[in-house]
Amino acid sequence: MNWRDIFIRDWHLKILALAFSITLWSFVVGQEKAEIALSVPIEIINLPSHLVIANDIPSDIQVRVFGRRSIIKNIAAQNLTKVIDLRDATPGKMLIHLAADDFSLPGGVKVLRIKPSIIEIELQPLLRKTVPVKAILIHKPAQGYEVASIIVRPLATQISGPAKVVASIKVLKLSPVDLSGARKTFTAIATPELGNMRISVEGTSRFEVTVYIRPQKGTRKIKHVPVRIFQGPYKVSVWPTEVTVKLCGEIPALNKLRIEDINVSVNATSLAPGRYIMAPRAKGPPGFECLEIIPKRVKVKISREKIR
Repeated sequence: MNWRDIFIRDWHLKILALAFSITLWSFVVGQEKAEIALSVPIEIINLPSHLVIANDIPSDIQVRVFGRRSIIKNIAAQNLTKVIDLRDATPGKMLIHLAADDFSLPGGVKVLRIKPSIIEIELQPLLRKTVPVKAILIHKPAQGYEVASIIVRPLATQISGPAKVVASIKVLKLSPVDLSGARKTFTAIATPELGNMRISVEGTSRFEVTVYIRPQKGTRKIKHVPVRIFQGPYKVSVWPTEVTVKLCGEIPALNKLRIEDINVSVNATSLAPGRYIMAPRAKGPPGFECLEIIPKRVKVKISREKIR
C-alpha cells in the first residue's frame, strides 16, 4: 500500500473526524475564562439649560470584567456607554455611585472592579457676561524701536460658564502677540486664552490686535565736527578747529548720521580785528535737535590782514 492509498481510503471519515476535532477545540477554548478591562465612555444627557457642570469629570470609566472568553470578546466590541441623566438636577454637588448593575452585561460575566466607582458632579447656575479683552505682547521690537500704542478690535466679548467662575473674571486675556524684530506697525489675530477655566466664548473669538511701532527717541554725540568760519574782509582763525555735537532725534536715523551732515559755524563777518570768545552754532538735518556743543565756546582771532 502506498502513501496515496493511505490518504484516499475512508477519506469521508477522516474529514468528519477533523471537523469534529475543530468543533471540540473551539468549544473548549470558548469555555476558557478570561479577564479584560473595558473603557466605558460617560454620556451626560438632559442637563438643564440654566445649569452648567463646574468641575472636571472623567470622560470614561474603567471596568474590569471576568467571564467566558467567547462572551468577553463580544462585550469588547459592543461599545458600551454609561449614560448619566441630569433631568432633575439642581445646583450643588451630587455623587453618582457606580455598581455592576449600571452596565448591561451578559449573564455569567462578573464585574471585578469599577474605576472610578463614584463620580462627583458639581452643578452651578449658568452665567453669561460681557467682558473686555486684553492684548498680551511678548518679546521686543527691533533695537531703536518701541510700541507707541495698541488697539484691539472688538474691545469685548461674551462668555458663559459656572456663575462663580464667570463672576470672578474681570478681563479676558488674548493669546500673545510676538513683537520680535518689529520695525513698523502691524496687525495680528489673537484668540482668548481660556487655560483651565471652564468657560465658553459665545461672542467674538477672533480679535485684531494692531500694534503701532515707532522709532525711539535718543541722543548721540558726534565728535570731530569741523568749525566753519563766516569771515568778512579780514583773515580769521578759530580754536579748537573741531567740536563735539550732541543731537536728539529718532535712534535709527541718529545711527546713520555722518560728520558731514552736521554744520557748525561762527559768524565773524561784522567783527573788527581782535580776539574774541564766541559760541558756535550747530545745525543738523531736519528732524534733529542740537542739544549741546562741546566746548560751548571757541577762540576766534581776526587779524588785520585783509583777504585778497
